[in-house]
Amino acid sequence: MPPSTLTISLTGPLADEVRAAAQATDMTPEAWAQQALAAWLQSWEEDYRRLAEPGANIPLDEAFDRLDAKVAAARAKAK
Repeated sequence: MPPSTLTISLTGPLADEVRAAAQATDMTPEAWAQQALAAWLQSWEEDYRRLAEPGANIPLDEAFDRLDAKVAAARAKAK
């Protein structure tokens, strides 16, 4: 296996969720997981980019509220 390859095993309910999500989009579980991980990583890159921008800061509790909303939206989208 090439050094740039990463193999991950999923079991139980998480594996079932990935299979179901992949089937719903006519993708293989591997392709779906690659797409989902790429989108998730890109969203973090965008958050870090925004964090580096100059501007007003927001209170920590508001930041956590926004994070909670993003996580809830991502989970809803994945179902």
